Parts: sequence; structure tokens; C-alpha cells
Amino acid sequence: MGSSPRVRCTDCEFAWYGATAADGLRVVGACTRCGGHLEFRDEADPGAAAPVTDSLAGVSPASVLGMPTSWAR
Repeated sequence: MGSSPRVRCTDCEFAWYGATAADGLRVVGACTRCGGHLEFRDEADPGAAAPVTDSLAGVSPASVLGMPTSWAR
């Protein structure tokens, strides 16, 4: 059995499975691949991160998730 993703982009269908990625994507507020809407598996979780605020608007994905390792070659 495969595990279900914690976050899925409704536009490009990309999925993230890690808790750290889910927390970072909550801060970013959009898909880091296409800019689409994100669907979180645990949106009703009371321990989930706070929603994006105006002070976090425009934060780059790399500031939260780090630079992709494929770029480091």
C-alpha cells in the first residue's frame, strides 16, 4: 500500500509526502512548481501551521524549503 501525500497541487497534480515540506508549503502558500492551489491532507489538524499572513506574502520557496539539490550539481 502506498502512503497518501500530505500536500497535492490541484493544478499540476504534484504531490509532497513529508511533514517538513507541508509546513514550508503552508508558508509559501502556492505550488513551488507551477504556482497553483495546494490541497493539504491535514487542513483540519489543530496542530497545523498558521495560515499565511501579509508579512509572509512574497516569500520565495527557497527561503522556506531550501535550494533544490538538483541545482547544486
